[in-house]
Amino acid sequence: MRIPLFLIAVLGLLVSGYLFVTYTSGGPIECGVGHGCDTVRASQYASFLGVPTPAYGLLFYLLLAVSALMATPVNRSWIRWPLSLLTAAGLVVSAGLTYIEAFVIDAWCMWCVVSALLALVAFLLVWFKPWK
Repeated sequence: MRIPLFLIAVLGLLVSGYLFVTYTSGGPIECGVGHGCDTVRASQYASFLGVPTPAYGLLFYLLLAVSALMATPVNRSWIRWPLSLLTAAGLVVSAGLTYIEAFVIDAWCMWCVVSALLALVAFLLVWFKPWK
């Protein structure tokens, strides 16, 4: 479970890092079809407490990567609960932001959805994959 979780964290760092750079530079976001990413970035939900939302994603995926690397056979008994709480929090925040995209902003950011899916997979790995 360590390696898949670490790879998910690395992918999440790449996605959040890309979003953070585009949010802070004001440059265009490559979003595939439509302009949903720019609409989401221009919304009042693009930052929380004055910090761009992708910065929280960077922190989440960084903590996930470090925790995944720490989950060795020797110490996985004590790392399981912090990892469980971290992934549950990540899933709840991602679900909330996805809800806001769908029902408040009425625009979809492809990168945000990818990040939410990565958070979901991390949650499922930690909560439902046996810890051998």
